[in-house]
Amino acid sequence: MQIRLRSRVPADQIKPWAGHHPEPDHYDILATGEVDIYGSDGRPALIVRRGRLSREAMDRARPQFWSMKNMKTDNRGNYAGGGRVLKIRADGTRGKSASRARPVRSTVAGYFEPMGGRYPYCREAAFNQRNPEAWNDMLPILQEVAELYRDTMPEKYSRQMKYVSQSDPAWIIDGTPFTTITVNNTVPAAYHQDGGDLSEGFGVMVCLRDGEYKGFELVVPEHRVAVDLQDGDVVFFDPTVWHGNVPPYDTSGEELTDYNRISVVCYYREGIVGCLSPAEEIAKAKARGAIE
Repeated sequence: MQIRLRSRVPADQIKPWAGHHPEPDHYDILATGEVDIYGSDGRPALIVRRGRLSREAMDRARPQFWSMKNMKTDNRGNYAGGGRVLKIRADGTRGKSASRARPVRSTVAGYFEPMGGRYPYCREAAFNQRNPEAWNDMLPILQEVAELYRDTMPEKYSRQMKYVSQSDPAWIIDGTPFTTITVNNTVPAAYHQDGGDLSEGFGVMVCLRDGEYKGFELVVPEHRVAVDLQDGDVVFFDPTVWHGNVPPYDTSGEELTDYNRISVVCYYREGIVGCLSPAEEIAKAKARGAIE
């Protein structure tokens, strides 16, 4: 099915919702099947593909993603919702300034460009280094997602591959056009915008879930569209626009704790194209005193 939208909501009208979860009246269309939705400008807004990933790849990756459930970060900004939290001093007391977001079950794997401060060099994510077998079990599903990206959005895929071809292969996830994945583990996202992704590419996200619950629809209020993602579904959309999840609930409306819902976001980090080889990056980091 194809849908062409006639209008869009200006981003400045949505910005006040940052850090808050979507409400049912924030969308007019709820996609429950495969669909290609185009914005009023004719460009792809949200593309959904269902049942395209192999059970073998999903079952191999699933326990590895599940095992990441206790990995948290306080660096997700609006995604975490609830505003900022007070910084904790070394002695365990709370500081007076709110500087970090609330911790959420989210972590990153793959590769990073230089980010200044502690990491002025390109590097492999800590997850890969510490969990090479788990990372290896994730590769088949990421490669299948990459193939689906190529077949579904060939123009975006081709543009992204131009950057991949200019990048050192050490910083590319094997057999994909991606450098990095973010694994959001059973936590509904408040309205946020993603940064650092390749502007010429497109957002690619796969959903893995179990347990009985309602909610967790992905909402893109700019287009007044939402999608109900099931196990193994893949959605393509622009992650730089505002988006978030409806909080989950069961059939009686109570919040659930006995379920799993993981979103794996796959992307090319724009700064990777400037990375040198791993050996050169290590030498650069040592010269700057960033590592010994």
